[in-house]
Amino acid sequence: MKGLKVLNTIALAIPISFALLSIVDDGLLIAAVVSTMATGFIQLMASIYFWVEYPKSIHIKIYFFFVGTFFFLLFTKLTDDWYWVMPPILCLYLSVLIYTKKE
Repeated sequence: MKGLKVLNTIALAIPISFALLSIVDDGLLIAAVVSTMATGFIQLMASIYFWVEYPKSIHIKIYFFFVGTFFFLLFTKLTDDWYWVMPPILCLYLSVLIYTKKE
């Protein structure tokens, strides 16, 4: 679980670091936006690992439900609003799950 916390911290630090460094160089803001996709992928892999370790956790099942909802809304284009709001919420939700889980 400690490795999962470190991985999640790194995944969150990458876009934040680029965004902060964009104060010096505007080109890094694009890198921050692109790196959020990597953060999403890393968090998805972390959530799968979390699910394998804690398969009965209702919270990880809720997370996967909303990840599925996000991709459904993204690919069907039923709404233009929700799929921009959901990734930061999912990111925070998974981070809270990872950091508050007792080992």
